[in-house]
Amino acid sequence: MAKARLLLIHGWLHSRKRYIPLAQALAGQYEVALQPLPGYDDIGRPTWTGGHLAWYADQVASRIRQQRPQVVVGFSMGGQILLRALQDQTLTPAWAVFSNTPYPALAPLNGLVRWGWPVAWGLRAVQKAPRPLGKGLVDFFASQTVRAGRLVDDLFYEDACRVKPAVAAASARELARGIDRVGPLKHTAAVVTGSGHDRLVPLAQARRLAGDLAVPLVTFPEAGHTVVLDALADYAAFLGLLARRL
Repeated sequence: MAKARLLLIHGWLHSRKRYIPLAQALAGQYEVALQPLPGYDDIGRPTWTGGHLAWYADQVASRIRQQRPQVVVGFSMGGQILLRALQDQTLTPAWAVFSNTPYPALAPLNGLVRWGWPVAWGLRAVQKAPRPLGKGLVDFFASQTVRAGRLVDDLFYEDACRVKPAVAAASARELARGIDRVGPLKHTAAVVTGSGHDRLVPLAQARRLAGDLAVPLVTFPEAGHTVVLDALADYAAFLGLLARRL
């Protein structure tokens, strides 16, 4: 029997590498694909007009049409990208999962990132600084996204050094401005997840998104924003349950 196909869309200042352990944990149940986002995965940059998160959504939509994954998962910024993609009524994956997704906007940091340039300058400084200093700054930020400090690893720094600052700044600006409120999806079942210790996307945002989509909310009470680090086993088990529903 063929495995179900699953597409993962990564979050802001992450790369696909962050989700390889999750893909490995799901290998027995899914054929997993990791969506590249130019500007984050060291593969060029988006060529956008009118907002590059919408451009990313077009890339995701094209991949869904071509590969027809039964489950599509968007983490944080990836969840907003997925929300945009699924406004295209021709897309019909069986399940969409919106994990720790800023909705309708990235609330806690709006004042800092709505213009974008502080993010771009900060990332350029990190990338040009000696590794101990640059990594220290990245590690401090990363510690705000997980509950257990021991989970802050070198990949946070590697991803920050790989990303193109102008791209990350544009993403942050669009996340801070937010998206239109959404209604229930017509062709796709959905689930929203949130974490009890998420400092970047408070659980109230997950509740609001689940309410507007009229779908269940699954919470990981002991996890932070980067749920695939704080609660990898539990998160993989949750996606495993979806595989059984296909």
